[in-house]
Amino acid sequence: MTRILLSLLLGLLCGCASPSLYEWGNYDQWLYENYKHPQDDEELYVDLTALITKYERREKPSVKPMAPGLYAEYGFLLMRRGENEQAIKYYTKEKALWPESTVFMDRMIQTAKMAETRGAP
Repeated sequence: MTRILLSLLLGLLCGCASPSLYEWGNYDQWLYENYKHPQDDEELYVDLTALITKYERREKPSVKPMAPGLYAEYGFLLMRRGENEQAIKYYTKEKALWPESTVFMDRMIQTAKMAETRGAP
């Protein structure tokens, strides 16, 4: 009886560690560090640039799609840097990959377009 319970418990514990469905990189750690030190946007920008570049340059299509929100986060960082046209490009990618974000991404695209016409970040 003890062996059965131990085997069952071990099976449950092993089953809890499921692989991620999406390509996250180390985003959780980068975001945590950015929240602790919000003035260090440059580090988050560099890390996300590397992750997105690696993801988009892969030779075989990955089984895992880019995680929800990563393109949008990158677009937001670009917009804060005053790179509004580039931000729109990544908001559009987010919208294409995750259609459920369409309303929000359309609003972010409008905001980036308005900032572009004003010439402000």
